[in-house]
Amino acid sequence: MKKWIVIILVILTVLICGILLFNTNVEVEYVPETEIEEVDLRKTMITLYFPNKESKELQKESRLIDSKDLLMDPYAELVNMLITGPESDFLQKAIPEGTKLLSAELVGNCLQINLSKEFMENSSNDENDRKNCVYSIVNTVTELNEVNAVKILINGEETKGFEEIGLDFSGEIQKLK
Repeated sequence: MKKWIVIILVILTVLICGILLFNTNVEVEYVPETEIEEVDLRKTMITLYFPNKESKELQKESRLIDSKDLLMDPYAELVNMLITGPESDFLQKAIPEGTKLLSAELVGNCLQINLSKEFMENSSNDENDRKNCVYSIVNTVTELNEVNAVKILINGEETKGFEEIGLDFSGEIQKLK
């Protein structure tokens, strides 16, 4: 009987010593499965506005893009993304087909956007579609801190725009709240 007690005590002693010796806090270095590349570190979130296909109300579409794309000409980059259209299947393009961005220039805190004549010629006759067309641009570019208003030019000239629905392009257009 004493023999079994001695054997059990020896086994318990060995187990306790083993646990104490091998249970030290060893820092394990985490190695990701894929390396994080420099391009991934330059990503930035932008917000674009497109009409919802069903409700026709403007909605935000957030995109993660390479911030390097915005460095050269952020205004042109954003407007060209609007011209291309949304990535989401629930949203639709607001800018009329064939519209081209001719230039985008910040004057004070107002962004002057010069669009091709197709912006007016190919726009819908629907009042809501026309408002979405304009405010898709205005709301998107005024997300940038330095832009407080937008002036839309057509082929470099001021125009009355969609005056019949209260959108006169000869003045500055503020963000739709």
